[in-house]
Amino acid sequence: MYSVGINGYAPEGKVMRERGNELIWVAVRIQRGFVTEIRAYADQAAARRMERSWRRRMNPDYDETGFSAVAVNERLSTARVT
Repeated sequence: MYSVGINGYAPEGKVMRERGNELIWVAVRIQRGFVTEIRAYADQAAARRMERSWRRRMNPDYDETGFSAVAVNERLSTARVT
């Protein structure tokens, strides 16, 4: 991940955590152009496993799946999960 300055890179997630953000991984499943499922995970490996599981059962002509890191700042969020 690009952090500061020219050619300055940091390990993935390090910059986000230093800014007070929590890093979560989100896997998204799209079937025939519509988002049908979204799942959030605390670690990248779990999100990658879910994405691979969906990919094994999808139709590559119409469906897609992927995962990405999302920075969540607890101080700025309004919704709390209990």
